[in-house]
Amino acid sequence: MGGATVGETLRAALDPVLPVGCAGCGRPGEAVCASCRRELAGLALQELGPLAPSPVPRDWPGCTGTLRYEGVSARLMKAFKDGGRRDPADLLARLLSDAVARAVAAVPPHGDRRPVVLVPIPSAPATTRRRGDRPTAILVRRAARLVGSDVVMAPVLSMARGTADRAGLDRAARQDNPATAMRVVSPEAVRGRDCVLVDDVLTSGATLAEGHRALRAADARTVRMAVCMVTPRRLPALALPLSSPPD
Repeated sequence: MGGATVGETLRAALDPVLPVGCAGCGRPGEAVCASCRRELAGLALQELGPLAPSPVPRDWPGCTGTLRYEGVSARLMKAFKDGGRRDPADLLARLLSDAVARAVAAVPPHGDRRPVVLVPIPSAPATTRRRGDRPTAILVRRAARLVGSDVVMAPVLSMARGTADRAGLDRAARQDNPATAMRVVSPEAVRGRDCVLVDDVLTSGATLAEGHRALRAADARTVRMAVCMVTPRRLPALALPLSSPPD
C-alpha cells in the first residue's frame, strides 16, 4: 500500500531540474522564501488542543491542526495541491507532522504496542486523474516518516463512485454530499487498531466526519484526526458542547 503513482514518480524526477520560484509569493529562488516562512510562523494556531467546525458534526472527536488557512498558507496549499508544485511538500509535511504527533499522543494507553495507523483522506477518482497524483497521501507519507516508528501509513479509504470532490463545494453542498461517500477497502488494516485520520485542511468538517464514520464502521478501535491547516472559522474544543471524546 502507498506506492507512488506514475505522476508522483515523474514529479520527483523533474523537480530538481525545473526553475524554482517561491510557491507562496512567486519570488525567484527557494521553493518557499524566507519572507513567506516568517508569515507562516505568524499563522500558527494559538490553541493546540482539539478543534472542531461550527456546527459540530455528529460524533466529532476533535481535530489537531498547526496553521490557520489564510494568506500565504492558503497560497502554498493551493499551489501544492492544484498548481503542480510539489517542492513545498517537505515544509508542509513538517507542519502536518506536528499536528499528527499531537493526535497520536492523545491515543489512550493500552497493552497494544502496534503503531498507530495514519489514514489519509482520499480524493475523488476524477480529481486524482486530473492532478496525476495524490497530494494528501504525499504529505501523510512524509509526515509519517517524521513522526517515526510509532505510526504507519495505510491509505485504505476510498471514495464511492460518483462522489463529488468536496474541495470545490460550498458549506451547504458539502453537507449534502452522500453520507456514505467513503468505504474502507482493506478493513483488516484498521480493525481493532488506533487510527489517526489525516487531511490537509479542516473546513466544514464534512469530509473528516465521513472518514471517521467509515473507519469506525470498519471496527477501528479509536479514531483521532489531524490536519495541516484550519480555516479561521474553526473554534477551540473548549468552546464546544462536547463533554468528552466519543472514543
